[in-house]
Amino acid sequence: MKRQPWTSHIFNLNIHPGWAANIMARVQDTEIRIQHYCKDLSDTQLSFQPEGGWSIKEHIGHLIDLEILHHQRIAEFAILKTELSAADMSNAQTEAANHNSKSFENLLNAFRSARNAFITEFEALPESSLQHQAMHPRLKVPMKPVDLLFFVAEHDDHHLATILALKKIV
Repeated sequence: MKRQPWTSHIFNLNIHPGWAANIMARVQDTEIRIQHYCKDLSDTQLSFQPEGGWSIKEHIGHLIDLEILHHQRIAEFAILKTELSAADMSNAQTEAANHNSKSFENLLNAFRSARNAFITEFEALPESSLQHQAMHPRLKVPMKPVDLLFFVAEHDDHHLATILALKKIV
């Protein structure tokens, strides 16, 4: 079966804030999963670009690039904004970053650092922010911080599944 494109996915949100710890476990484990999936791959395998698509390194780099947006959205929840910042759907930052020139260790360390900062910022949100809803600009649905956390976990899983698929052909 052909995979559904990320931008076509419809999310079931309105998650109870008390579910955040369960979703946080997924968000925290992304680094471990990246490391596990890639540990036995050479730099050539990690940099392989199938038919013009992104390499494994570029998928990891893309996750790093989006951490800035996640941080920004957490900051927006903290100040109770009514609409969250939009993502750059062209992925210009990832396209320009030349992630294939970076070592796997540097990419993993950069992801770890950015993700740990995101987790710390999420955990520091006051109760008023955890209950606040803001409109997601592309999905056109209201989200609470726990919904954003779920969105991040789903996005991570989307790229992790792609990494696993790439691993089979490199």
